[in-house]
Amino acid sequence: MKRFITAVIACVAASTVLTGCGQKKADLEKEPEGLNAESQKSENYEDALKECFNASFSLNGGKVFYSYMYPDEYIEDMKSKNEYDEAVNQFNHNQEQRPDLTDGIYEFGTITESKEITEKQREAVKLYFAGKCDERGLGLTKDDFTVGDGYEVSYTYTKDGKEEGSDLALAVVINDQGWKVIPS
Repeated sequence: MKRFITAVIACVAASTVLTGCGQKKADLEKEPEGLNAESQKSENYEDALKECFNASFSLNGGKVFYSYMYPDEYIEDMKSKNEYDEAVNQFNHNQEQRPDLTDGIYEFGTITESKEITEKQREAVKLYFAGKCDERGLGLTKDDFTVGDGYEVSYTYTKDGKEEGSDLALAVVINDQGWKVIPS
């Protein structure tokens, strides 16, 4: 009887290995599913904020996420140093490890309040992006950035279709690069 049980266990183990029963890794090169993002050039701040949020809670959303979070100069510098693809792949790989992506489906909810940013906030946005570029030694200053439309936005998000929480972010257009999102 022991030999029979051992043989059955061995057969089950072998069939598991051969049929690939196990957790599959996400294809790191695959475009994010459920997102219709092609770039950060959304038509309005609502779409930009929603797209950025959903990319941050999606597998394979790295390219979309980076396009909203960093200025083009930052991304171009990463590409010129052959760091961009690895950073996107690492972001995508990390998404597989996030417990909040496995305990439910998070989605952008609704905008509860929005207001145009003030001049003080515009200056802070310029300093923020200049600081990001300074991290890479690009030598850009706040004067290298112009801020077009800009909104301070409060929004909700859902988990499994039920309201889960709220957050605040700035959605701004810088230079001619489309919308960027600065989380609170």
